[in-house]
Amino acid sequence: MNELPPEALPPGTLLGSWQLDGRAGYGVYGAVYRAHRKGNTEAQPVALKLARYPNDLRFDREAELLARIQHPGVPRLLGRGSWKGGPRGDTHPYVVMQWVEGVRLYDWAKDHPLTSRQMLRLLAQVARALEATHAVQGLHRDVKGDNILVSPEGRAFLMDFGCGTWEGAVPLTEGLLAPGTKIYRSPQALRFHWNHRREANIHYSATPADDVYALGVTAYRLCTGIYPPPATDPSIMGDDARDTQEVLVPPSQVKPLAPALEAIILRMLSNHPQDRGSAGELAAAMEALDEPLDPSPPVVSVSRWGESWPLGLLPLAVGLLLAVAGNVNWKGLWVSPSSMRDGGTGGVADAAVEELPVSSSAQEPAPSGVTLEIPKEPLPGQRRPPCARLQTIIQGGCWFEVTQVSPPCGEDYYDWKGACYFPVTARSRPSTSDKD
Repeated sequence: MNELPPEALPPGTLLGSWQLDGRAGYGVYGAVYRAHRKGNTEAQPVALKLARYPNDLRFDREAELLARIQHPGVPRLLGRGSWKGGPRGDTHPYVVMQWVEGVRLYDWAKDHPLTSRQMLRLLAQVARALEATHAVQGLHRDVKGDNILVSPEGRAFLMDFGCGTWEGAVPLTEGLLAPGTKIYRSPQALRFHWNHRREANIHYSATPADDVYALGVTAYRLCTGIYPPPATDPSIMGDDARDTQEVLVPPSQVKPLAPALEAIILRMLSNHPQDRGSAGELAAAMEALDEPLDPSPPVVSVSRWGESWPLGLLPLAVGLLLAVAGNVNWKGLWVSPSSMRDGGTGGVADAAVEELPVSSSAQEPAPSGVTLEIPKEPLPGQRRPPCARLQTIIQGGCWFEVTQVSPPCGEDYYDWKGACYFPVTARSRPSTSDKD
């Protein structure tokens, strides 16, 4: 039995004190088995990830990183060890983790139509897991839908830290970039790769902002069903090393979306790392928006220039229109959003089968050239100071800056001193009256 390859071990195989129940999946670097402690079949199962290659140092690094992170959205490390076997009797390390029963994020969303509020809850949970990772000077480096599981209760888990690292860890790869998935890479990483493509002995140093950008790509894909265009692709311009960036179509032009959620997604996808915000700040912003965004299901929509708005935003929308009716500039043309190209992958996570990017379809034209100026007083239903992190105080109200959109800001955002903003809705207060 020990002569079998690591990804083909049958149920009942013993690895140290762990007995395998069956294989759950495998990828380039490892195979994941459902297992239990020997002689204790009634206990909760565990996930045992076994290296497919001998003496793979990634597994020691993953175990060390998981040992540092203590968060309910990250699988707990339960043990580690090594198995001697395979056709040549080599030593293969393994990591034992908490078993997470769940479905990959994008697959789960297909069977569970989500409101903007529910999307925010899931994304906030992932952002909190990232916050805990960054708090121990760690990086995930492969945040994507395939590496997020959603439990039957709707709880999100950030999985597969096989590409992860922490400050001071010894690099294990010789390439310019660490293993990862290209469509989720930040503009900084892709530009570095292009600018140094002919150099040796140089390595890109990822930062928490790279994880945040990848979460933004994940959010965009979750909300629209398609990927945003690559962060940058200078190779299409030849060998002059010029940076190029395809125009990013705001997600609401692909599918109806609460503007506040869109503003957060566009912030995470900002070209400038310092504008994205930390994982903790973004999680707090998402949690603050949880209540006001949409009513409890079912969500009723109303038509507004070809797009749908949650009914809960109708009073605010009416107030906005009344407040700025005299400031609308209707000059401009109808333009079509730029088409999005499929993105390839630059690597495969340890125990996940790579999902190919989804091709986008042509979108309906959307109006442009519209200018809305911020009113002199807060709008009806708008939050007033004190404002939360990542919010700006303007004319006595709290606003989100939409960093990926520049004036003219269109019909969903407001122009203020050369930038575009969206009003933050006030958190509703619970009724204090007695109910029969």
